[in-house]
Amino acid sequence: MIRITTVPALAAVVALSIAAGSLAASPALAQQRGGVEIGGNATVIGLANNAVNAATGFLAKADQNIGSVKGDVNVKGNATVIGLANNAVNASTGFLSSACQTVGGINSESDC
Repeated sequence: MIRITTVPALAAVVALSIAAGSLAASPALAQQRGGVEIGGNATVIGLANNAVNAATGFLAKADQNIGSVKGDVNVKGNATVIGLANNAVNASTGFLSSACQTVGGINSESDC
């Protein structure tokens, strides 16, 4: 279970992710089994100028999340989620393929 209780803790994670350039490409930053619990005030900001996510082939799946909290989310405080995307492309081709994209959202469904 990830517990977020203060804005500075989350801000540090977001700042590190922006510096690493992985915020737009990963679902639910630092996601673990048990989900995400926000117990205080939290702000999630995702900025993407050009984000491209693609999957091809048998049972292909493409999932892209920009400024999102995803996966068994329990909000007990105040949560602000902002997703800004200039060009966000998400594509999946192939048999039983699916393409999902979330920009600035909170979702308890961890799968695409």
